[in-house]
Amino acid sequence: MSEPLVIVGNGMAAARLVDELSKSALGRYAIAVIGEEPRLAYNRVLLSSVLAGETASHEIELKSASWWRDRGVTLKYGCAATEIDVGRRELKIAGDESVAFSRLVLATGSAPLRLNVPGADLAGVHTFRDSRDADLLLALAAQKKRVVVVGGGLLGLEAAYGLARAGAPVTVVHLMDRLMERQLDRPAANLLQTLVERKGIKVLLNAGTARLYGDSHVKGLELTDGRRIDADAVIFAAGIRPNVTLAKDAGIPVNRGIVVDDHLQTGASDIFALGECAEHRGICYGLVEPAYDQASVLALHLAGREAAYRGSVVATNLKVSGVAVFSAGDFIGAEGSETIVLNDAGRDTYKKLVVSDGRLTGAVLVGDTADALWYLDLIRTRRLIGRVRSGMMFGRSPALAAEAA
Repeated sequence: MSEPLVIVGNGMAAARLVDELSKSALGRYAIAVIGEEPRLAYNRVLLSSVLAGETASHEIELKSASWWRDRGVTLKYGCAATEIDVGRRELKIAGDESVAFSRLVLATGSAPLRLNVPGADLAGVHTFRDSRDADLLLALAAQKKRVVVVGGGLLGLEAAYGLARAGAPVTVVHLMDRLMERQLDRPAANLLQTLVERKGIKVLLNAGTARLYGDSHVKGLELTDGRRIDADAVIFAAGIRPNVTLAKDAGIPVNRGIVVDDHLQTGASDIFALGECAEHRGICYGLVEPAYDQASVLALHLAGREAAYRGSVVATNLKVSGVAVFSAGDFIGAEGSETIVLNDAGRDTYKKLVVSDGRLTGAVLVGDTADALWYLDLIRTRRLIGRVRSGMMFGRSPALAAEAA
């Protein structure tokens, strides 16, 4: 008889886990997926494309309803999990329903941060995190509302790009001295800012938010230096917080995220966590690829096979505000490392490779990311690059030609 395996969360991590389980543990588990969002799992990375009108909302679904059905998965979406009874091994769902489990996986993701400033609770102040947010922002853009986006990281730039493409006047307010400071060095960030501003998006750096003003509805944002920006709507996109309440209330250990070991197991027997809600060796990744790495390991472990998660090389490989951007590994360059830089302003291209002990340890690319996956493979496998170094700045083909020569 199949064991009841319950997954809380119907996002990208959960969908990948079910996909991996269907390959490695087919028939071993009776899988139920409980999701709070009222729709099938979708590619959250493409929400900005929906906002920009480049992709329809239904086109970003990861798997069709028939895919889930063909794998025997009981899928409940639009349902919020409210309590884990660890002792009775039951998950309670809003509406007093309970689901029994033999094993439980928490893939509860994260929630957007709202800055703790005066006026943050005014009408017209929103976040950009899920498909419901995208629908709301589309309505704003259609009305050509003036929008201020607080946050110049990946999420904020995606929101700004989508809104600008949809016709809204947009200003990005960022506390730090450069855009995407967690993924880009200064020259790369400067180029990205130039390309973003060409799309009609105004960018303000070193700009702290003091308060939002308005009566019942937001009318603008005031910076810490006293400047005011009039706005019909303000979007907070200044970070995320792992959703840990369900685990914490059940007595499962949490720090910033739900603490897991190398098997993705929490401090409670047969209860696991992965994706944005999980904290492994002190790190909450908040990115898709580490969640997929974790799903692969957890599926093998649940199938009774040897597997361990040792952490992920953090990489970003996306179109940010319509601009191709990639970064991976130690892109700043630790002491003792070397950097190789190609900065071609005329072609809107910037490349930086970081080399240490004869190996590629980090990379940043803006504009031309055609060989991003090759660079990432070199970083992850830690292969010696001596034979390809002379050509590697120009991409995989020139590097391999140099190696052959």
